[in-house]
Amino acid sequence: MNKFYVVVVFLFLTLPVFAENTVLNGSVTYTVETAKNAAFENIQLKIDKKILEPYLCDENNKANLYALKNNIQPKDRTIIAFEMAKGFVNGYAVVYIANPDYTYYYSIGGYLVAVDIDDKAQETSFPYKVGKYNPVTGNLISVSLYVSDDEQYSYLKSGKLKAHWIGEFGYNSKGKIIAKRKYTDVIPE
Repeated sequence: MNKFYVVVVFLFLTLPVFAENTVLNGSVTYTVETAKNAAFENIQLKIDKKILEPYLCDENNKANLYALKNNIQPKDRTIIAFEMAKGFVNGYAVVYIANPDYTYYYSIGGYLVAVDIDDKAQETSFPYKVGKYNPVTGNLISVSLYVSDDEQYSYLKSGKLKAHWIGEFGYNSKGKIIAKRKYTDVIPE
């Protein structure tokens, strides 16, 4: 019995030594509330709308709609189609390869309805946040916290959950699918 106590005491005394050399990998799990707190921390409430003036009308509107219809990605930009419920952008988004910090949201007619500004577009670390702004006023519309490649939380400026995205589906706070987005997965033309 004394040998047993000696072994147990030895293990407890040496555990911290073993732990120092052990690398632990893990990820943060978010709730709707903790994601909201992280998303709104230090978010910019207004941007200079002059930086958006060149993008108010999509000069590639017809080409972008053609690309979406035919499942093609142009070489200089990524186009994302959205099938949305009420309160979401109804149209498409464009991210230019030369300027990945901005995602421009256009109506089907090619008019800019919102812009996302991502100051970590060049990085691959999660989590990071993206502010969505009104192109006319420059005011914050919503903020999203990206927690992985396939998951994000999106909130209205008021703090209300707009959607919890998992893959291509957006869910409301009750877990009901309220939106769908489609990425074209083809080789650029």
